[in-house]
Amino acid sequence: MASTGGRFLLAIGLLGIWSCPAAGEIAAQCGTGPAAVEIADAVDGHSLRLTDGRVFRLVQIVAPLPIDNDPAAAALARTSLHEIAAGKSATLYLASDAPDRYGRLAAAAVLIEGKHWLEAALLERGMARVFPSGNDQCMTALLAYERKARDARHGIWSDPRFRVFQAEELEPLLAASGRFAVVEGTIRRVGRGRGRLYLDFGRRFTEDFTIIVPDSLRKRLEAAGADPKNWRGKRIRVRGILFFWGGPAMEINLAQAIELLESPASE
Repeated sequence: MASTGGRFLLAIGLLGIWSCPAAGEIAAQCGTGPAAVEIADAVDGHSLRLTDGRVFRLVQIVAPLPIDNDPAAAALARTSLHEIAAGKSATLYLASDAPDRYGRLAAAAVLIEGKHWLEAALLERGMARVFPSGNDQCMTALLAYERKARDARHGIWSDPRFRVFQAEELEPLLAASGRFAVVEGTIRRVGRGRGRLYLDFGRRFTEDFTIIVPDSLRKRLEAAGADPKNWRGKRIRVRGILFFWGGPAMEINLAQAIELLESPASE
């Protein structure tokens, strides 16, 4: 079996307590701000409405969505978020000053009543998964909270729809096309295409799971001493949106979407 531990590609973090001062300090590094707000209620598992009517979403996590076709999980995630945050004062750190096309603010981190890191609390309860961002310190901390819930199979981690998929599970991966997923496996082949690398997880590269790495990311990884051209035989965990490309595939544009696992699975 694979080790449940992993090494974040560009940084290693320590797991803390989501309500301790250190958690607040890390949250403050995740975005710009701060801005004091009052929360009215939860819109869904990762979006909140403020008392002034504005809505913001938590962009560093992803809760069950309608596309996941699991209404019970989506309702539970919303209820959990509502229980933690509704009616509370909060400090908002923004990922962007501009609202998205739906008019929502993008929150990189939220502190409830100045001390409780909201995203960390949701991850520890197993109500969400980490969505990749370019902030190394923030991602490292959030992945540690997620790992604790995943190892204990809390919340959605006990639901087959949201578990970590193995790269050789082609039918479940194909069924999850269009959804956010976490996948792990051993790279069998590294191929080169125009402006990109292909990391293939099976011998039938036109059918098996493939990660597409654009040259822009490959060059950043190479500069950091982790060139994916040399990753044949390495076991990794990757997260992103699955799509069909001959077989199941995922395009990765951030190093923070990849974890190098500490020990390979037995074959």
